[in-house]
Amino acid sequence: MKQKLPYLLEIIWLLVAIFSILFAVVRTYNIGFKENIMLYVIAMLACLMYGSRRYLRKTREGINQDRK
Repeated sequence: MKQKLPYLLEIIWLLVAIFSILFAVVRTYNIGFKENIMLYVIAMLACLMYGSRRYLRKTREGINQDRK
């Protein structure tokens, strides 16, 4: 379970990023950009979280392989 948790969190942040981007684009098309700026901020933060989780997981996997 300990090995799967970082990967699961990474996938969750990727899904949040994808859905928030799609939702922001649809709302921007229907309403306008000015009212939906916060949705793009949320999408950007989700992308940053995904990238940081992925980087940490890859770094830890590399450290664990060096120990073996």
